[in-house]
Amino acid sequence: MSERSIKRKPAAKVQVFKAVSLREQIYEHLRARIQTGHFTFDDRLVDIDIAAEFGVSRMPVREALMQLVHDGMIESSTRGFILRRYSDQEIADIFEIRRLLEPAAAEIAARKMTDEALQKMDAALAEGDAASDRDDFAAFVLANAAFRGAWLAQVPNAQLVAALERYIDHVQVVRLVTLSQRAVRDDVMARLRLIHAAFGVGDAKRVGALFREHVGAAVLAYRTYRK
Repeated sequence: MSERSIKRKPAAKVQVFKAVSLREQIYEHLRARIQTGHFTFDDRLVDIDIAAEFGVSRMPVREALMQLVHDGMIESSTRGFILRRYSDQEIADIFEIRRLLEPAAAEIAARKMTDEALQKMDAALAEGDAASDRDDFAAFVLANAAFRGAWLAQVPNAQLVAALERYIDHVQVVRLVTLSQRAVRDDVMARLRLIHAAFGVGDAKRVGALFREHVGAAVLAYRTYRK
């Protein structure tokens, strides 16, 4: 039988479902705890304790912790993992990168802004005000993240968004030092309202300028309130 006469059946389509691994679930859970201030510099992340909390073996926990180390959020110590302590120079370097990237990303977002995103930012502002009045650090950080997430979702460059999120996560120490202060929270909310208004009228240049000031204010607040 010649090759030409052979009738080949078309390959069956295989539907692949990507399950969320234990490592990914634990990683996202721990990352959220760190971002919202549930872990401070006085706390330690111990794999045995976390494994017991989740009812899993130590392996996925260790993998999740090592990913957080790779992300620059925690570091190893003699008894578990702790929040990474960045030097003043490292923090200055991170904020310099943010000062370069964040305004550019925000200008792109301003040109692609939607009513839905503006509504999400407006809701985040209301949540931020309420959280600040309650002196609820975790809720305030979440509201701030919701505001940021709404405008970042309008940036089509996934690599730019990923880079920004990475460097924003790196400065948890700045949040812990500054956002516990009511004066800083009030300043943050005032700046976010100005940014929201500029997004609302599609003024990209104004948005970029406000973000440069916003990043600069975060650095100044850290230098003012650090011990």
